[in-house]
Amino acid sequence: MSDDTICIRKSARLSDGAVEVSYNGWGEQPEQEWLRADKAGDYTTREKVNATPLSDLVPDGGRITKTHIEEAQQTYIQQHREDLNFTRALESGPLLGQKNVGGGVLPEFFLIPAIRDLTDEIKIKTTTTFGRLMNRAVREMAERDERFIEAKEQLETVISSLNRRDGGEAASNELAVLEKGIEAELKAWGVKVNIEVTPPEIEKLFELGTNIHLDDGVRTTADRKGHGLQRAMMFALLRSWASALRAERQPEEDGEVSARRQSDSVVFAMEEPELFLHPHAQRRLSTSLREISETPEHQVFLCTHSTHFVDLAYYKEVTIINKDDPVTGSRVRQCAAELFGGYDVADQKKRFHMAQWINPDRGEIFFARRVVFVEGETEKVLIPYLAQKTGVFDPDVSIVDCGSKYNLPLYITIAKAFKIPYLVIHDEDPLPHPIPPEWSPEKTQSKEYTFRLNEQIAQLVDSPLGQIEVLSPDFEGASGVSRSQGDRKGKALAALDHFEGMPAADIPEAAKGVVAVAYEMPSPDARPASPAAANPLA
Repeated sequence: MSDDTICIRKSARLSDGAVEVSYNGWGEQPEQEWLRADKAGDYTTREKVNATPLSDLVPDGGRITKTHIEEAQQTYIQQHREDLNFTRALESGPLLGQKNVGGGVLPEFFLIPAIRDLTDEIKIKTTTTFGRLMNRAVREMAERDERFIEAKEQLETVISSLNRRDGGEAASNELAVLEKGIEAELKAWGVKVNIEVTPPEIEKLFELGTNIHLDDGVRTTADRKGHGLQRAMMFALLRSWASALRAERQPEEDGEVSARRQSDSVVFAMEEPELFLHPHAQRRLSTSLREISETPEHQVFLCTHSTHFVDLAYYKEVTIINKDDPVTGSRVRQCAAELFGGYDVADQKKRFHMAQWINPDRGEIFFARRVVFVEGETEKVLIPYLAQKTGVFDPDVSIVDCGSKYNLPLYITIAKAFKIPYLVIHDEDPLPHPIPPEWSPEKTQSKEYTFRLNEQIAQLVDSPLGQIEVLSPDFEGASGVSRSQGDRKGKALAALDHFEGMPAADIPEAAKGVVAVAYEMPSPDARPASPAAANPLA
């Protein structure tokens, strides 16, 4: 390609019950037909080539061959590349001219489906991870282990003695007796019978009689354990195989460069890695997969519904795929831009706080149909509670406790980057007028900064993707929760106690309005763009 990349497609087709694999490369073709390599044979006559700019690049006399045209095409493309337009096209023939030669230059691909029988996975075959590991171990034993080498030589000696017919003890072994018996039966045919035993590959002995046993208090074969342990076993095999690969790669000595026999790249594709694993095991697995992905020449693709595998420190790697309806099909949302890049100290602090505040609970934003960003635990607890009480609860909406009003801009930035519909609910926190004389300068400055955040948040929110609800003066005041009770019990518990015995009809209209907007956000055309005008509690 013009950008110095190589793009290859590997295709697998099911034909008569067998899988046929083929490799084809993508290439760039000039839009002009007379510059396309597959059309070179059409311009081997003087009449045809003289109608193109290639006429000055072919021999003046003699017969024009296809090779002449191809060389002229390449020369012209090199001289006029900046003036030409190219399109990508898949080559019709096999990559590098042979059907399977491309397999060695492509990464090795491992698929771990959501449901897989460990019984098949631990069979010693070249198509299974355990089979690869076992064959690698046996190969190393065959090369280094003296006991293995000695056993192999002894077996070959025994087989050789059984095949000898040069008199002595060898001539009277059971095979020789069997041969004579068969010859006697075939005497009328006048034939000689010779039974020759071919020495088996000792490596095959491991394939015929190897099982994995796991002892978690009860020793059984691996396939008789629970799904969680079985799946953990699969990932352990992958990690062991990846470690073996890393150990196999040694730095080049004396500057010698050996020919590359095959690709060193490995791609792991895993469906639902969280299946059958409790949260702590999911976190451990996530860390392990991250280590594999950071190994040179290794890539890991995950398809997950678990927040434990979403790490915002690597937000560029997060891709949201959803399908709203069959007609539109699947949509892909990914943030490839630097959200908080640069060398500015403030940018670095934002990036740090963003990773710090996204935990598995807050990671729901990547899976939600809509997210509601709130300042603290009171709103986080009370809004879903009142939604269920009033009959508007929607499980596809996530209420995210951002920790404080100061963190709201971080979450807004994330939602905008991934095009996640969001609603921001925050307190107005108005300044009293006049400022109380007992306030210290530091407190006054802090209150002023908190109030100025209203304008900053309003500028960050882009409609129709995002909306704002400003509560005046704050959530507790708008919902009628006693401040004294909040100070004594804690705001969240006081709010629940306040509404627990209250009939749905008696819930303040202001609180109902906030809950309705959180779970039944009207269409953008039906709501005013001004945050102040959209505030039902102001």
